[in-house]
Amino acid sequence: MGNIQPRRLMTASGRPIVVRTASPEDAERVVAFVKAVAAEAPYLLTTEAEVVTTSERQKQWLQQIMDDPGKLAIVAEHDGEIIGLLDFHNGHKQRTRHQGSFGMSVKSDFRGQGVGKALLAALLDWATEHPFIEKVCLEVVAGNTNALRLYQTFGFVEEGVKKNAVKIDDNTYWDLIVMARFVK
Repeated sequence: MGNIQPRRLMTASGRPIVVRTASPEDAERVVAFVKAVAAEAPYLLTTEAEVVTTSERQKQWLQQIMDDPGKLAIVAEHDGEIIGLLDFHNGHKQRTRHQGSFGMSVKSDFRGQGVGKALLAALLDWATEHPFIEKVCLEVVAGNTNALRLYQTFGFVEEGVKKNAVKIDDNTYWDLIVMARFVK
């Protein structure tokens, strides 16, 4: 269940991309992607200094996801470069395995081009066909209006707000909006 059919698409600016299941062989390129995005993404919760993963650790992580039927990792690539990543993890206990959360990031020069939309569509198609996944959840920074708009377009609804959940510095906090969509 941990695979999707590869999808060949075009970005809004006409650049070809492929959306597909991530594999352990992608580890080195995923590490490069994560480091690049951590340096440029304003709403990412992981700071650049916290990205200490190695290709070997990433390879193990991707293999664990492939081996677990309730998990999925998807990449978007352009000309062999990973430009987007989405990972979904369901609950670890019997009573929570029907639902899970995802995180998604896209390189800055591909934002607003439909890459996030393509990754999210692939996840929701997978979850809809999945034998036990019923609910897909996420948390998004309240000020990330582009992401909020995307999630609302796909039918996600707000379930709550985590006040001051992210501490940027001694005087700056961000709220996280909890959203979900039932796929069954």
